[in-house]
Amino acid sequence: MKHVRVYALFLMSIFLTSCGQSQTNVPKDNIRSEIKDIGPNMMVRNIKKGKNNTILIAGPNNSSFGDVFRYDGKSFTNLTSKIGQHRFWDALEDRNGNLWFATTDSGVFLFNAHVSDGQAALRHFTTRDGLADNRVMSVYEDKAGIIWFGTGNGLSRYDGKSFQNFKNPNAPLFYKEGNLNNDINTIIEDKTGKLWVGTRGDAFVYDGEKITTLTHGGEPFLDVWGIAEDREGNIWLSGFNGWKVSQTGGLWRYDGSTFTKVSQRGAYTIIEDKKGNIWTTGSVNPANWAIQALSRYDAKSLYNNKPAVTEIMSGNAFMGLLEANDGSIWFGSATGVYRYDGTTITDFYNKEGQKKYIIDTKQSAVIWKSSMLLGAWEGSTLLGDGSSTGDVDILKGELLIENSHLVGGTVEVDMNTIEQKFDDQGPHNKLPALFDVKKFPVSTFAITKVETWNNRDKKVTGDYIKVTGNLTIEGITKAVTFPATMDFKDRMDGTVVVNGALIIDRTDWGINYGSEKFFDKSGDGTISDEVKLFIKIVAKK
Repeated sequence: MKHVRVYALFLMSIFLTSCGQSQTNVPKDNIRSEIKDIGPNMMVRNIKKGKNNTILIAGPNNSSFGDVFRYDGKSFTNLTSKIGQHRFWDALEDRNGNLWFATTDSGVFLFNAHVSDGQAALRHFTTRDGLADNRVMSVYEDKAGIIWFGTGNGLSRYDGKSFQNFKNPNAPLFYKEGNLNNDINTIIEDKTGKLWVGTRGDAFVYDGEKITTLTHGGEPFLDVWGIAEDREGNIWLSGFNGWKVSQTGGLWRYDGSTFTKVSQRGAYTIIEDKKGNIWTTGSVNPANWAIQALSRYDAKSLYNNKPAVTEIMSGNAFMGLLEANDGSIWFGSATGVYRYDGTTITDFYNKEGQKKYIIDTKQSAVIWKSSMLLGAWEGSTLLGDGSSTGDVDILKGELLIENSHLVGGTVEVDMNTIEQKFDDQGPHNKLPALFDVKKFPVSTFAITKVETWNNRDKKVTGDYIKVTGNLTIEGITKAVTFPATMDFKDRMDGTVVVNGALIIDRTDWGINYGSEKFFDKSGDGTISDEVKLFIKIVAKK
């Protein structure tokens, strides 16, 4: 009952505080929207500066996997596509030009920029090499060039040769069961050399010798994701605590002796721009994570009782945040990355309207497989079921993509090219004349419906979908449904790959040669009515 009363008071205080916040919503007429369809279409967790004015973008591409991209001012490059499928969460290009990729499922990958051999340049660090944990949420380089990792089991320090690990020895002040104080979200180093560390439990400071839990009024700062130091040396942090009963939620400023609550709004990421404005991404109200925004706190009013805050863009998920060298603000959402230059918000992945992708007939394929109704035996040994395969060329087609999902499309197949293939090179009978190709030279498939299936097999990449459409062969049209996966090549908009498999009863389309329905089922020449079609479609926008 005590927690219920405290939580009720907490919600009331949030309501009263948010009503009193000096807030400005930017008029939509003052911000233009611009679209550049070049990707990536993914959950952006972290955005970091790279060398030579490049930008690194990291985050899960879906619920299972992720990638790291580099933007060079013109285009995006997937840096991790050849490493394999992992949940890449953060990235860093260190002062020597080496690239670090942190994952939440497989430790850390290092790409050494000074080794010419690509395979030799790539190193993989896990707990076997001394890393504290294989779940790594943050990678950071301090002023001395030491690389720090925020893991699920404490801090890891890497000096180029070996790891040294540190754990918070202090007793948890809020979560008594399960020590979340070593489940680390973020790391920064201040001007004095101290490390400020946000965790899923109590945030803390490490001065090189002692770990001190951050508290205000006897309460810890819980589940801290955003920490930043401004030009005056003030530390900004946010207890991004959502439903948790705590008065330390919201945005705070620490001047070295006193914590001041600046706003009830939470912050996933915090930065200071060149003009002294404070920018945040995250929840507008810690009690409701579903409402989030990119917000700017005006430098001139930061020390007022009610600082002026402007919502640049609102939605349901905003995360990574960076000021680029040109002064533009880059921020990430659940579906991609954006750039705000003070007037225009550039969306680097167009989520509005359907986009047409043209099928690449050379990279796409349709393979069919059939078998005899009865097997062939020699004694008690099965020689086979007389399986045969063949292919048929795709003539042309297109796919329609909307909001990263397949919603429609058509495929035309050239029936003149249907061919049976054999493993050996010996003489074989030609494929029976099953089709009237002079009268019906083209077969078609038109998508009418696409549904999303739960991807229980995590080894299956991309969207696991169920495709329904009209298949026309020999002038006969029947509705069919089959499973498929859809994925973007290199996790980027531009090329989409659909992989499906369809089983049909050929007699539904009047293909009755050797059918079990019309011939003696004991005959060795009877062919099964089921035909399996393996379909791979590669389409480009």
